[in-house]
Amino acid sequence: MSDTITLTLRSPVERIVEAECLVPSALASLGERDIAHLPLWEGPNQMRVGDLFDVRGERSAVLRIAGDLSLVDAVGAGMTGGELTVDGTVGRYVATRMSGGVVRIRGDAGYGAGLEMSGGVLDIHGNAGDRLGAARLGASRGMTGGEIIVRGAAGNEVGARMRRGTIVCGQAGARAAQAMIAGNVIILGALGDDPGPDNKRGSIVALGGARVPHGYRYACTYRPPHVALTLALLRRRYALPVTDAQITGRYRRYSGDLAELGKGEILAWMTDA
Repeated sequence: MSDTITLTLRSPVERIVEAECLVPSALASLGERDIAHLPLWEGPNQMRVGDLFDVRGERSAVLRIAGDLSLVDAVGAGMTGGELTVDGTVGRYVATRMSGGVVRIRGDAGYGAGLEMSGGVLDIHGNAGDRLGAARLGASRGMTGGEIIVRGAAGNEVGARMRRGTIVCGQAGARAAQAMIAGNVIILGALGDDPGPDNKRGSIVALGGARVPHGYRYACTYRPPHVALTLALLRRRYALPVTDAQITGRYRRYSGDLAELGKGEILAWMTDA
């Protein structure tokens, strides 16, 4: 039994490959030979893990993948536990439907990272694409639990239709928390246009300020204790660049979206407080 299973990419991937089998639970009871024979899909064509990767280690719930996986989709999909680390960029739908464990991406992640995630931790050290932690297009439910950390910038519609959980991004694109039902979206830097459209009860914490849309109204300025506790915990757990002033500072609270229940909020940190 090995401490870690390591998959090292043999050569650059030239076409999109579906790799839903690359989750720790699927490999935890397998030997090297069985891991190498697990199926991958290049369109309608089946291939094997051993066709793309050198396999080292066996029977472990700790998986490390090395190489540029920008055309490899669905890594960590449906993950229920264990640890998965990608030493490089990964493609679309990483950790989609994840319910437990830890996924670390040492590069960027593509579209739909953490889609419909319900638990665990997804920690992306680079940037992420559109619809991080969101619902599938046309679906009513996005992220329902867990934590997503993006240390770089995320794309548009972060946390769309999110119901629970926490998403933290260095920056975010337009329409963050679109149709959000509940949960927390925390943006450390720049926040794109039109945050929180159709927000019902979710919280958007904007440490870099926000252009508050018309569907929100100023409510008050105060020191929200839940924000202080959350930011202190996230800084300690993930070594995020959150300052003491942001933890203890004052925030302008805007209620909205008034086109919906009006019970959501945008909390904008006052840098001059």
